[in-house]
Amino acid sequence: MVACRAAVYGALVPASQFVPNGATDEKKKSLGRANAAKFVKSLCQYPGSPNVIKEAQNHILKAHADRLTQEIADWKAGKTAKPAWVDEFRFTSNTVTLKNIEDGRAPRPRVLDMFAGGGSIPLEALRLGCEAYALDLNPVAHIIELCTLVYPQKYGKPDPIARGMTGPKDDKGETTWGGLANEVRYWGEWVLKKVKAEIGDLYPLIPDPAFKGKRQEVQMDWLKEHDVNKVPPGYLTPVAYLWTRTVICKNPNCRATVPLVRQTWLCKKKDRYVALKVIAPSGQKQVRFEVVEARSEKGLVFDPASFSKSGNAICPFCGTVADSVYVKAEGHVQRIGRQLMAVAASR
Repeated sequence: MVACRAAVYGALVPASQFVPNGATDEKKKSLGRANAAKFVKSLCQYPGSPNVIKEAQNHILKAHADRLTQEIADWKAGKTAKPAWVDEFRFTSNTVTLKNIEDGRAPRPRVLDMFAGGGSIPLEALRLGCEAYALDLNPVAHIIELCTLVYPQKYGKPDPIARGMTGPKDDKGETTWGGLANEVRYWGEWVLKKVKAEIGDLYPLIPDPAFKGKRQEVQMDWLKEHDVNKVPPGYLTPVAYLWTRTVICKNPNCRATVPLVRQTWLCKKKDRYVALKVIAPSGQKQVRFEVVEARSEKGLVFDPASFSKSGNAICPFCGTVADSVYVKAEGHVQRIGRQLMAVAASR
């Protein structure tokens, strides 16, 4: 995203923007590059300082005003045809200023991205004060562009005239449009409530092993009938169930359950690395998974990405390789099993 911001800025602002006044030619090059690098670096921070983005907007609009002024000068000198925007904006002066553009009396710079994808470049162009146009043949990308570029501008603010579910009531007693974010949140919560009513009983609360005290009794379908944000003390709310496919070891003397998991990472953030470690208990035929957390990747003491590769899995008990051909054959005869690895929950 920030790379797209820098690309839009670099395409619309000339390098002369950073040439200090009164410097010699050599100093101009050196100081200009240094100043440009410093500013672009600050511009590429995400989400970015409003002051830096505003300054970038001024750079872009000022450079665009200079280009428009030159267009007028070339037209008046008979070098080019009359610019179409002069009549469109009814512009009569010989000089275009930044304020002319900000007040809508002159056009903003227009950015066209014909292969926009999710719309990163048009989004940054809009953020930097441009008029953006985006296209993409992929219908999924097109929908993403609508949701990120078009709908927030058209429907983002409250509208006392339009019908909605979250705004204040009008003279007829009907709720009005409360803004896109509030409306989406309302219907998202509506869907969540409907889903809970249908499948809430499939996600029973989980007793918190770290809780000390007496837990109140809750029925199995608690999530269906209650607010998920008001979980009674001593319980966790299930968020996800992590499963792995399994096959039986091809070694006739072993026949243990072999997990086909490719990697067991749960979290990879600075100073927090969490993964599942495979434990093969002696005398048993099925592994168990243990959550291991460390401040560094090496601190885990094992490689969470060293399990099944290209469809080949190693039996944790005897070391026999369940190759991809064997796994496919087991699948054809419907002997692929499954095993729960972990349950992710929120407090």
